[in-house]
Amino acid sequence: MFERRPLFGALIVLTLVVTIWHMSLQEADSSSSGTTSTVTGVQGDTQGMQGPSLLTHYSPHLAVAPPSSSYYFYALSKGGGGGVVGDDASATTVDSWNQSSALGSLVNPVERLPKDDYTNLIDLKDFRFTINFSNCSSDSSERIKRDSLKSDERRSPLVLVLVHSAPTNWYKRNTIRDTWGQHDPRAKLVFLLGAVNSSILQRRIEQENRMYDDIVQGSFLDAYRNMTYKHVMALKWFTYHCPEAKYILKADDDVFVNTPALYDVLETATQRRRLLFCQEIRKAPVKRTHRSKWYVSIPEYRNKYYPSHCPGYSIIYTPDVAFLLYREAQQQPYFWIDDVHLTGTIAQRINATITPTGSMLLNKSQKDAIIENKLNATEQLFFFTTPDLRQGEIRQLWKAVTAARRSSSSSR
Repeated sequence: MFERRPLFGALIVLTLVVTIWHMSLQEADSSSSGTTSTVTGVQGDTQGMQGPSLLTHYSPHLAVAPPSSSYYFYALSKGGGGGVVGDDASATTVDSWNQSSALGSLVNPVERLPKDDYTNLIDLKDFRFTINFSNCSSDSSERIKRDSLKSDERRSPLVLVLVHSAPTNWYKRNTIRDTWGQHDPRAKLVFLLGAVNSSILQRRIEQENRMYDDIVQGSFLDAYRNMTYKHVMALKWFTYHCPEAKYILKADDDVFVNTPALYDVLETATQRRRLLFCQEIRKAPVKRTHRSKWYVSIPEYRNKYYPSHCPGYSIIYTPDVAFLLYREAQQQPYFWIDDVHLTGTIAQRINATITPTGSMLLNKSQKDAIIENKLNATEQLFFFTTPDLRQGEIRQLWKAVTAARRSSSSSR
């Protein structure tokens, strides 16, 4: 019995060594994951982030913002939010290109699409651009061939601005051209329209495009239940005609975007990936009453609630997310509520998560205070407003923003 004691002692020592080694591995893993959650998770620990110093350092034209704003700036500049959720290996739609490199490192991502993709739009097999231009190319002529997308033939806008607009909304388009969408060398502005049934209206649209050269029109009818076609068409136009944009801003024509502040932040921020930046809508119930314009029948959508998604009036995508959303949407059945479909259902399929706008979204009371000159437009850093603004409100906000920036510049 006593001869076995050295053997038992050796087993005990070996057990202790293995236990300590296992615990050290767990500590290393938890330390690594903790760092990741702080940087990429929207619920991460933001203590110790000096918001005003970050904003001042990266964007000297912006006034000091409250701490809540600094976190979302930090998320944009350092890569927070919008990350991959779950195990990459289990995501069937996330390929090695998506995991290992950004869109810019692949000269021509359309090579990963079917050969007939350009003439397909979800379930439309004869799609075409009835009005088109190559606004991001050094050559003004229309180019649709794959070899036209080589990097040495492209200018690279910081932000590609894709505005969804109804064919008859020419006054709204002019308001945007005069205000937040006016020429900026860092951005390219495109208005997206569907087809119309009136030859008179079509001629007016063509005349408008000859004047401004900023309209892209698709061959599907511009109708309420065709919104998803327009959204996917926007991503198609980015994919084929402006793939080297650093960011994509999708907006509606009844919102205000604080483009001077937005461009300043994005221009000075570290280039990042997998950003889906918007106001996050969670647990929205599906409308089952026929009186609602958002009525959806059970055969159309069987779940009781929609997945977390973005309202479509203002969304920022990075190119990798925009490309993957487009590619996946081309393969999935049509659902007419584009916000839910693209930034909810399809975003889940590519394992993209939302970075919420938080204080970057100006609420109604703040918007009214700026218009009434009760609040300086630089006192609250913001990027977007809520939709349904009148054209006069958009012009007043632009006047307030530009005046505040001039005043801030002259005082330094």
